[in-house]
Amino acid sequence: MTFQRVCAWSGVVCVALFFTAFVVAGFVPPLSPNDSAEKIARHYREHQVAVQVGGLLMLLSGLFYAAFTAVVSAQMRRIPGVHRTVDYAQLAAGAFGCVTFLIPAMLFEVTAFRPERDPAMTQLLNDFSFIFLVMPWTPFLTQNWSFAFAILCDRRERPLFPRWLAYVNLWAPLIFSPSVLLPFFRTGPFSWRGLFVVWIPAIVFIAQFVVNTWMLLRAIRDEQDQQVIAADGAGSMDPRDAPALTA
Repeated sequence: MTFQRVCAWSGVVCVALFFTAFVVAGFVPPLSPNDSAEKIARHYREHQVAVQVGGLLMLLSGLFYAAFTAVVSAQMRRIPGVHRTVDYAQLAAGAFGCVTFLIPAMLFEVTAFRPERDPAMTQLLNDFSFIFLVMPWTPFLTQNWSFAFAILCDRRERPLFPRWLAYVNLWAPLIFSPSVLLPFFRTGPFSWRGLFVVWIPAIVFIAQFVVNTWMLLRAIRDEQDQQVIAADGAGSMDPRDAPALTA
């Protein structure tokens, strides 16, 4: 159970590292897509080490997201009547989601590696970094909806997860969806530094991770309690009632 708890807490660690990376790199608020090439290049020249450290933190956040995805699958399997395909969809989407942490992190590292390059090239790499970072919300939709579907399939009197958690995971990825519009805007609420693409989704992203981690820890505790009860029951069983061993 200790390993499962570590994986559950990895969700909070992932978020903490991810957003700390932005603070360290000087990307709060993010560089504007409307900034000139020289202004963007100047940021990378003046914050080279900070961007490199931020990229490293973002890279590490993907590691913790993988562990978090694993424990979600482990607990989903405890829900009776849920086909294994649902679990596989959540697991595959979570693995895909890790890429959305890894690729932008590496792109930030590449951009900061040679800050003396042509500013136009630095601007291009910066565009790559932020678009890759903010726009890919679809794997999280598949992952969250698979988790929500499993929760709603639990018809027991005492379900493993409360039904309201399913609705949290249904609505949260929809709030990330305005990011599909960011290629069309360099300023305003739909740019990659805008209210509907960055700030509101960031708040929801953090809240969702906190709530999911809390519920996963509760589910893990329930699993441990059930194992203790089962062990106590087996220990108190009359040896004559135990099933006979077969060859």
